[in-house]
Amino acid sequence: MKKKKKDDTGSLDSLLDTITTVVGILIILLIVVQLGADSAVKRIVEEKKEENSKELMKLAMKQFDDQKKVLLEEKKKLLLNQASQNKDQQQLIEDISKLEKQVAEKKKNMPPVPSKLQNIIQEKQKIENSKKTIEVKVKKVRGLLAKSSSVSTESLSKEVSLPDPKPAIAGSKPVRFLCREGRVYPVNDSTLQGRVKAVISNSGIKPNKDREYDGKALVNLINSKKIGDSFFIIKARSDPDKVIRFSIERKKQSGDDEIGLLKSSSTYLKALGVLNPTKHYVLYEVFPDSFGVYLAARELANQRKMPGGWKPANRGTDWWSLDWGYRTIGRKAFLAARPKPKPLTQKPAPPKKPANVLD
Repeated sequence: MKKKKKDDTGSLDSLLDTITTVVGILIILLIVVQLGADSAVKRIVEEKKEENSKELMKLAMKQFDDQKKVLLEEKKKLLLNQASQNKDQQQLIEDISKLEKQVAEKKKNMPPVPSKLQNIIQEKQKIENSKKTIEVKVKKVRGLLAKSSSVSTESLSKEVSLPDPKPAIAGSKPVRFLCREGRVYPVNDSTLQGRVKAVISNSGIKPNKDREYDGKALVNLINSKKIGDSFFIIKARSDPDKVIRFSIERKKQSGDDEIGLLKSSSTYLKALGVLNPTKHYVLYEVFPDSFGVYLAARELANQRKMPGGWKPANRGTDWWSLDWGYRTIGRKAFLAARPKPKPLTQKPAPPKKPANVLD
């Protein structure tokens, strides 16, 4: 009996070993199947991303083409309604042209087949932003077209009048304004001259007996001190004729734009507020990019019965060179070396009449 029990125990151990082996094989098979399933899922996800990327690209390109068609149609309408020569319409035409170039540039730079879905999402967001900007511009164009069609020729003739040149009131003084890059700047050259004089007086630089200065030292002094006011900085230079001339350069963010002019705190309104129409008159130098802001500024001056005039400016610098009487060493010799002018044989010219500075 004891021998039989021992044989039964050995059979049970063998069965357990067999079952363990089978279970181990099944676990290995399950792991292999699971890994294969994960690979298949990843492959399907990647294929889906690729399909989504292509669909988004097609959508983006279609939106570009649609916006371009809208822009071309609106631009054509605007060009056909230019009779009023409205400044805002001109500006909007330029803005639309710029937007067309930006759209074309973005379309050119877009990758043909994006590698990641995230890049497409970012590009789509940029397209949406551009679309919103374009829609705002298109609405403005439509509004201007509707407005221009209702403006009568009589109202247009009131806005633009022929000039009537005439001299300023005897004894009145000019107050000058610069209109450039869409802003108005008051030019107070007498104040700037006084500040230059004060800096030179306090510097210790003295002229010689002929009232001539060391040109290099004086120019370095002026340019290092950054003399100016709220609107301009003064720059000095020594010219070959032994004369020190001064130029003024704008502080770009100063001055008033067309909207800022109307604010009660604008520097332009403050400048007009201290002027007397019988003792002063305003003169504007207007660059081609600032005719709109000039008209707005002139209207405010007209409301205050302030006489004025204007002239177009098309130079490289903000203002004319200023000669405030400073000469450099060698000026006397320079003048002596010049040939003497021939004596006048004709009768002296009659005194000039006052210049027509007002319109």
